[in-house]
Amino acid sequence: MERILLNEFVDYVEKQIMSSNEQEYVQDNKGIYQKDLYVKNVISETKELMRYGEEVIAIENMLENLNEVSLSVDEYAIELIQRAFDGKVPKRIEKILNSFTGR
Repeated sequence: MERILLNEFVDYVEKQIMSSNEQEYVQDNKGIYQKDLYVKNVISETKELMRYGEEVIAIENMLENLNEVSLSVDEYAIELIQRAFDGKVPKRIEKILNSFTGR
């Protein structure tokens, strides 16, 4: 696992999602949230877990949280994850990534 690529992935996803209108809202089964604040919190939690060596859990949680509010990652982000895990993406993460691509 390459931590540099994982960090690049997290930064890229943050920029990708945050590049749109900040006044957008996202919704899950618990409520409605301002998108920029929601994404900032998800990214912050991800980086915190990664600092403690919990990269797989961090990425899995991040992707699940984005998926719950119908935010997705693009093909480049998926490529970064695959490279970061040297083509051996954990099944839990791969399942979430497949939901983004419709596989």
